[in-house]
Amino acid sequence: MPTDKYQIRLLRIAEEDLAEIISFIAAENPIAANSIADKIEKNIELLSENPMLGRIPKDEDIKNFGYRYIIVQNYIVFYSIEERTIFIHRILHGARNYKTLL
Repeated sequence: MPTDKYQIRLLRIAEEDLAEIISFIAAENPIAANSIADKIEKNIELLSENPMLGRIPKDEDIKNFGYRYIIVQNYIVFYSIEERTIFIHRILHGARNYKTLL
């Protein structure tokens, strides 16, 4: 039976972002680190069934890259859709100057 799910691919930099987030939080609170990791992963997985779930950025430069984003607590997950694949580009804290990091 064919699946309608999109494939999810985290770019290496997004994997590094997630690892840094978890390490940073785990230094103070390992339970909170696991919790945010689970929430981010679950929200990313939701994209496989609902790729348009994320918002289109208001910033023209970011929008022109074809990015969409979802917010998970204090973090912004930037992604793009190409055919049946969702590419996770970055996972950044909302307080960061993400425009310079994309």
